[in-house]
Amino acid sequence: MAAERGAGQQQSQEMMEERGPVNWAGFLGQMDSGAWIKLTGESNQKSLAMRKGGGRAAVQWRTSVSAIENIDTLTSLESLFLGKNKITKLQNLDALTNLTVLSMQSNRLTKMEGLQSLVNLRELYLSHNGIEVIEGLENNNKLTMLDIASNRIKKIENVSHLTELQEFWMNDNLLESWSDLDELKAAKSLETVYLERNPLQKDPQYRRKIMLALPTVRQIDATFVRF
Repeated sequence: MAAERGAGQQQSQEMMEERGPVNWAGFLGQMDSGAWIKLTGESNQKSLAMRKGGGRAAVQWRTSVSAIENIDTLTSLESLFLGKNKITKLQNLDALTNLTVLSMQSNRLTKMEGLQSLVNLRELYLSHNGIEVIEGLENNNKLTMLDIASNRIKKIENVSHLTELQEFWMNDNLLESWSDLDELKAAKSLETVYLERNPLQKDPQYRRKIMLALPTVRQIDATFVRF
């Protein structure tokens, strides 16, 4: 699964670019109805239109999105991609109970919040933000993919209940303690972890210690485990 996605954290943005102009500020997937959508931008040129094709719907904006608004009627939405914007807060997502994929990469988030109603969420992408603490995932028990790479996180915590995790990406953070890996031991299907470019990678036994702590893992960073 990790090999198919590749080593980088740009999958959701690539999906956006494959389906439309590269200046999209957002991409909405798996919608049943066509409607006008408006998210707050930084100028008066905010919302263009919704387009449908191939079972998906997309929204294009002229300006970067700075807030998540006016999407409470999209109750059938299954995928929401809002990467590379200027969003500062995860909010107004309570009605999207069918959402399975949420991508908020490369925004201005500092806190994991507003996810309590997303009980069907399976993939969460929050890389390249300013998040400092892993939190707010109490109701997201179905998560199989958690991407919190390139943030400011010092500790793996509040994820021990995520027993269905298959991929955990936390490279480019501030992780120092090996004992933090205990938080992932309940995820018996965990196959891929990215922890490179954290302080603990300086340990000469870096890969060996990950393998001992998480014996189900088959890929560490971009390299498969050899037995």
